[in-house]
Amino acid sequence: MNPYDPGIPVPPERFAGRRRLIDRTQDLLEKARQERSNSSLLLHGHRGSGKTSALRKVQALALEKDPRTVHVEVPLRQRHGEAALLSDIADELQRFGEARKSTGSFFQRLHSRLSSVSVSVLGTGVAVAKSTPGRTLNPLSLWKATMTAAAEAPLVVISIDDAELLDDPGIGTLKTIAESNLEVPVLLVVAGGPELWARLSLRGGSPVARIFSGSTFDMSDFTREETEEALAAPLRSRGPRTSWDPAAVQRVQDLSHGYPYLVQCLACAAYHEGTISREDVEAGIEGAVEMAGPWLQHELERASDEDIRAFVRIADSRRSALRTTEILQLGVLPPYVPRLVRLGVLEQVARGHYVLKKAPVIAYYHALRRNLT
Repeated sequence: MNPYDPGIPVPPERFAGRRRLIDRTQDLLEKARQERSNSSLLLHGHRGSGKTSALRKVQALALEKDPRTVHVEVPLRQRHGEAALLSDIADELQRFGEARKSTGSFFQRLHSRLSSVSVSVLGTGVAVAKSTPGRTLNPLSLWKATMTAAAEAPLVVISIDDAELLDDPGIGTLKTIAESNLEVPVLLVVAGGPELWARLSLRGGSPVARIFSGSTFDMSDFTREETEEALAAPLRSRGPRTSWDPAAVQRVQDLSHGYPYLVQCLACAAYHEGTISREDVEAGIEGAVEMAGPWLQHELERASDEDIRAFVRIADSRRSALRTTEILQLGVLPPYVPRLVRLGVLEQVARGHYVLKKAPVIAYYHALRRNLT
């Protein structure tokens, strides 16, 4: 069975790289244990950079620290405001209690306490307490009541995925959660696209950005060493009979530019038992391109080869905002700057100032597809 599957997040036991994130998480977990204080982590990056995998690795590290950790994940699928976010967290906490109630006395008590604040939420965002007919709770009170019910837990990990879908009041709610003064410490883990970090960097978002001070991680490309870890981790259970030749690792790094999604596609296409060689990687390029096609094929179909080469140069700069002079210094010819704007790769935000709008993986995919490497 092929251990590489680019279509799903990497499970925590196969998570590799991101050492700075893991070290920081361990520090925050120890701080929560000793000081019972809140902490926050922000993971930002383009789609396919491994944000959800990292978010779940953080959850797993918290459970390793203490199996009584309460953890909930709120994946956003549509625009969310304050009321919806707080209500969803409360709802997920109650689901957690229901799912774990048969796993020991601690979780039985947790479920009982959570059930005591069981509510139904009206379309207005107001909650009606089932245990006290006629009593209403606003979303903030509902969330606080649910968190208070979890007070015996060593930690509550609240993970919010696709957080770029939060509206401005929803973004402000992150600060409310992170700075809440409750009986149980909270580790808030927020994952979102580059636009989330851009919004947090604006003047109005800066108070929210401060809650992630020292704990903000750009989930961009792997280093060569991280790519090697990501290729090796799924093979640990297979023993020494399957391994990656160093030249094959380097070729995956060169072709993918270290972008996690393409690393997984190339690994999946090249995999076989035994020693995986550079030649196996080369032979698997077509399969990797086919694998990534449903997501990436229709992006930039009208772009020329030179458009793609220019995009790759900009992506390789690892910068999300560039001036015209900086783009030209990368070797992009002047006519291709407005072309990339028309293609939606760049957005002009001021005279001579641009931001990268499309994910670097799109450039790398089309370079592979057109054999421009």
